[in-house]
Amino acid sequence: MNFSEKIIDKKEELLDEFEELTLEEIAVKIKQASNRDNDLIFKIACLAARVSVLNQRIQALIDENSANDNIPTKETNDNSNIVEKIIKRSKKPTNIPVEWVRVQIKETTEVNGVRFPSGIQIDVTDEDAKKMIEGSKAILLEDLEKKDEV
Repeated sequence: MNFSEKIIDKKEELLDEFEELTLEEIAVKIKQASNRDNDLIFKIACLAARVSVLNQRIQALIDENSANDNIPTKETNDNSNIVEKIIKRSKKPTNIPVEWVRVQIKETTEVNGVRFPSGIQIDVTDEDAKKMIEGSKAILLEDLEKKDEV
């Protein structure tokens, strides 16, 4: 987010005011400070400071719970926050075409959080079809159609 210089200055003042406290204590103090003033710019600066503290707390938790060989690399871009980094990592590439195949469910099963009863025909990705066929939950219909034609 891009804030005005006024808001950034007030946010930095707030964070500097409480720099000797722990992140948890800073979060509480900033919340209390936002309630003491009705100035809109001050309230926005408090919210920005709280977001900054939350990002620091999340990063501290990640650092604390990561194995030494799996430590995330630090980026030099100060504008990026940990939430945006997590979202970027979780996105699947969109340039890879998805292959769909038709399967018939042999026994009631769940695919990507959706429960399907036995006997129903559905179109699923190749990856999901392989999992279901290997688990004896479904049969590939294209194979059945080819056998019927012969």
